[in-house]
Formats: sequence, C-alpha cells, structure tokens
Amino acid sequence: MAHDFLQILERLHDHQADFVVVGGVAAALHGGSRVTFDLDIVPSLEDESWRFLVELLWSLGARPRIPEPLERLVVAENVRTWREEKGMLALNFRTPDGSVEVDLMVSDSDRFAELETRARALSIGGRTFRIASIDDLIEMKTRAGRPQDLLDIAELRDIQSRSRKCE
Repeated sequence: MAHDFLQILERLHDHQADFVVVGGVAAALHGGSRVTFDLDIVPSLEDESWRFLVELLWSLGARPRIPEPLERLVVAENVRTWREEKGMLALNFRTPDGSVEVDLMVSDSDRFAELETRARALSIGGRTFRIASIDDLIEMKTRAGRPQDLLDIAELRDIQSRSRKCE
C-alpha cells in the first residue's frame, strides 16, 4: 500500500494516468516551505486515463468521501455531470489509515491540456512528473482565496522573482 505522496505519484505515473500536480505539493516542489497533508492533482478526464487513475486509487484502498461505487466513479461522464449538477470541485480520496488524502481537482480538468502544456517537468527516481507552473498555481490559489493560499501566493511570487533575477 502506498503511504506517501511520492509512492502514490509513482504508481499513478506507472499506470499511465494523465495528471498535473497542483496545490501545496506543487508549491513545495517549486521551493515553497509550507507543509501540506494532501496531494492535489488535476486529472485528465479522458476516459481511459480517468479509469486508470480511479482504479489505482481504489486498489490502494483509498476511498472517496462521496458514497459512490467504483462502477460509477470510473466513468468520466459521471464526474462531468456531478460538476455541472452538484458543483463538484474535487473528488477526494483517503487511504484507509488516513495518512494520505488525494484530491482530484476536477473543477480544473477542462483546462488540463493548458495546464499540462505550461507545467514544469520534474524527474524524480527515473520518472518525470508534470508540476503546475508557478503562474497557474498563483491563479488557482487566487481563486481559492483561503488564508494558506494567500501565504502560498506571496511565497510563490517571491520564488518567481528570485528565479527571474537568476536568468
């Protein structure tokens, strides 16, 4: 069973799920200092990739917070419907021991291709992951507007500024 972010990211990569890492983990990978307790990813809602992603999380014992069976969760069209009819922003999965929460940020899935194009490629352990660009993270965190997001924005802008000075 995967018990940390890296193990889950490795398994998602190996099972050919298309996703971009966002949120606090992405901010940390850009050099941010905030500790986060969940893994936020923007998944592709392409049918096969979505199915791989949900089936993998399920196989790790992770379960969604919503009371839906696997047969309904693996259908990307259901997620699109839940977004439109219920305003779903994310589909949250939690490992059985509660050590890892994975938030599938489906509210941004329609922008997946754009996010993927601008994402930074980061190699870890022989695998390459796509990490949302600082500009995209700032935009997403601005929309969320929570106190920790505002702190992240300030830190990301500082990282961005220092990076530009080094260029």
